[in-house]
Amino acid sequence: VDLGGADAADMLTAGATDTIHKHPLIRREEEKYNLSINTSTAVTTEQLTQIEANPESPPDVIIPDVIGIERASRNEWLEPLTDHTDLVPAVENIYDKFVHYDGVAASWEVGEVLPVINSNEWESTPTSHAELMRNADSTAVVPFSWSAGPYLLLMASSIATGEPFDSRLDVDAGFDWLEENFAPNVSSEYGGVASAKQQLASGNVDTLNLFWDYMVFDMFENDQPIDPLFRLDPTGIAFAESVAVTRNASNMDAALVYANECLSPWFQEKASEKMGSGVTNENASTNETALEFGATTSDEFDQLSFPDFRYVWENRDSWSERYNALF
Repeated sequence: VDLGGADAADMLTAGATDTIHKHPLIRREEEKYNLSINTSTAVTTEQLTQIEANPESPPDVIIPDVIGIERASRNEWLEPLTDHTDLVPAVENIYDKFVHYDGVAASWEVGEVLPVINSNEWESTPTSHAELMRNADSTAVVPFSWSAGPYLLLMASSIATGEPFDSRLDVDAGFDWLEENFAPNVSSEYGGVASAKQQLASGNVDTLNLFWDYMVFDMFENDQPIDPLFRLDPTGIAFAESVAVTRNASNMDAALVYANECLSPWFQEKASEKMGSGVTNENASTNETALEFGATTSDEFDQLSFPDFRYVWENRDSWSERYNALF
């Protein structure tokens, strides 16, 4: 496919995701399809804000977490990838569990949203979220504006009530639990990926809670004293970075071929090598070093839980005020 020098606008998320898309994916796509890709970097909530604010000229491609796909799908902002298998044939090889909301998006990597500790600062490794939150001496907590902010609240609510993480939990109980058991151990709210990692590596904090597994893969490779705590009790929190094309994309064909390359085995294997992530294409293999790190396989993904995304979106603003007051 030669797209004749078309321009495409792509919104990427922070950290290693941004890096791996810019090189090698974007460089290869520009050469392969004769197009120019303009990128900007934004977390999931900011990507959705851009679509909502510019419904007639949204970014062509977004790279959000599944919680963003849920809201975008509900608002009919996305073009189904599965309706365009001529330009996105790779979507047919994605495991069904990673094709979302009637095909409007698919995940190109999988992992876990989890606490990460400085192993030099802990005498023993916690085995549950409750044990970790109670016993940390100095935690950098996730900002509520990031998708894991509500997840932390819901995890505390699950601990406090004994109800499943993916249910419509009593957050009043969760806030009470956080205030009593966790807030006294929080020293700061981290402001960005790089600064959070530096704080953890230096021992200024002993825990990042919550964080993303792929964001510390480079620290693992460099033998830094960090330990991502996979699948803690009562459950691990699922993460699946996805690719979607907006329904009103100005450059639909360019956006669709971008999605196809993103879902392809070659890119997923490169992402696994560079990010320590799991793969979603049945023809791709997870990198060996990533497996040593703890990368989530397709089978292990079934042991993780997503929250009730609709419940989060319905209540996010009111929860945010209480969370920010607490931390």
